[in-house]
Amino acid sequence: MGNFDHLGFSGKEFELRTCANVVVVASARYAAALAESLTERAFPGIVIIERDPSEQVFSAEVRGAALLVVEVDPAIPASVERLNRLLEPHGGVPVIAAIPDAPVALVRALVRGGVNDVLALPFTADELLEASLNVVSVLSSTNEPQVRRAPLIAVARSIGGCGATSIATNLAAALSDCGKDGARAIVADLDLQCGSVADVLSAHGNGTISDLLGAGTRLDDELVRSIVRSSDDGVHVLAAPGDILPLDSVDTDQLLRILDALRREFDFVVLDLPANWTDWALSACLAADIVLLVTELTVTSLRQAKRRLDFFTSVGIPSDRVEVIVNRFEKRLFRTIGLNDVAHSLRHPAYASVALDDPAVHSAQDQGRLVRAIHRRSAFWSDICRLAQALVDERLGGTR
Repeated sequence: MGNFDHLGFSGKEFELRTCANVVVVASARYAAALAESLTERAFPGIVIIERDPSEQVFSAEVRGAALLVVEVDPAIPASVERLNRLLEPHGGVPVIAAIPDAPVALVRALVRGGVNDVLALPFTADELLEASLNVVSVLSSTNEPQVRRAPLIAVARSIGGCGATSIATNLAAALSDCGKDGARAIVADLDLQCGSVADVLSAHGNGTISDLLGAGTRLDDELVRSIVRSSDDGVHVLAAPGDILPLDSVDTDQLLRILDALRREFDFVVLDLPANWTDWALSACLAADIVLLVTELTVTSLRQAKRRLDFFTSVGIPSDRVEVIVNRFEKRLFRTIGLNDVAHSLRHPAYASVALDDPAVHSAQDQGRLVRAIHRRSAFWSDICRLAQALVDERLGGTR
């Protein structure tokens, strides 16, 4: 175990970069199991901190670590918060999350949140060594500067027909207006069986997301550019398939590679999510910087919105990454239900409302245009612009 030359590392290099300063934070039973499997030859400088998943770990305890291995219990909010706190001040230090029976969706969420790898508990010294080598190998091979990715905004619906597609398409244009001069936005239509974004925007072109899903290793930026459609109103579209695509035929990893390619090519990426939840749709949602949940002021819509919020929490999407948007909101003096009532019902604040202006929205859609192109003074468009500016200023870190 002391010679790592066959893996591309000298023993001295590996000891300096990982083994000499590995800090493991785990509860007593997992710490004891790891200690039992350790040998002086395998890890000469490892430090094990016994701490329950919900107990705090202080920065001073892990200062100087070359690698952090932290037990995480996703059922305990304090445990997830502890991991986030350890990630923030140690941005240059690799972090491995240790979780018993971690579901795939949670693993992806943790990796996208900054964790370098995930280990199943209980683990042994050999497993820890292998994971450490993998992390160091990946980090050492990443010499190119990080390319900034565009913000990824997922638009989910409480129920069908709540206006999520109208909000997604018009929001993309408004986000582009909020960005720097020449900022480009794209709507990726992930409603693979009933998607209508390309029709709503009269987007020019013939390519669909099926062309990219089937591209395999041929997927690159040039292919993406050739498939993406454009509209007269300046919003680009990754269109849904022309034929109904079986939902279980989508390769999740390929879809995530497509989204990453879109984030390199455009300044804002908006996802129009399907009504039905699949593993790949959930993975796309987990990859998003923010999830907008569109609801209406109806009992059915609000009930389903509450179920969606509970579902997001159960799969590891933080509540502060989800914003509720109340669509078709009547701004009259003596309305019976207000935004505070929505927040109370959902136990989640309502981030914004979008005015009821169906004539303007339907007229624009019938003509294959954005609302601003037909009714620029529409109350709907004004609210969409305010929503876009608030997202850029408050949630997306300013304009690109």
